[in-house]
Amino acid sequence: MRVPILLVSLLMVGTAHADSGDELRSVPPAVLIGKSYAGVGVASEILFINARRAPVRLNWIGFDGVAKFYALIPPGGEMLQATFVSHRWLITREYGNSPIEAFIATRADIHSDGQAQLAIIR
Repeated sequence: MRVPILLVSLLMVGTAHADSGDELRSVPPAVLIGKSYAGVGVASEILFINARRAPVRLNWIGFDGVAKFYALIPPGGEMLQATFVSHRWLITREYGNSPIEAFIATRADIHSDGQAQLAIIR
C-alpha cells in the first residue's frame, strides 16, 4: 500500500514543478549537434529526470558543437547539473549513442525561485 502512495506523491511533486514554468522544452538534437555557439557567463542549474525505461547518456555540447559525455542516468533517475545560460545538453541512448532530445539552459539562478530548471527526458 505504501508504494502507490509514494508514487502518487512523487508524480504530484513533478507536476507542481512543471506547472510552475520551470520545465525546459526540448529542442530537436539536429539543431544543436555540430553547431558552435558562444557561452554566457551566467550560472544556471538543470535537474535532468529520466522518465524512460532505459538508461540515457547526458552529454554537454561544447562551444565547438561536439558532444562530450557527462553521465549515465538510470531509468527513473535524476541528475542535478550545474551549468550556464545558453549551454546545450544532448540526451542519447546508452547503446549506439543515438540522439533522443536536447535542451538549452535558459534561466539564471538569480532569477529563479530556488528551484532548478527541469529537463524531463521522455
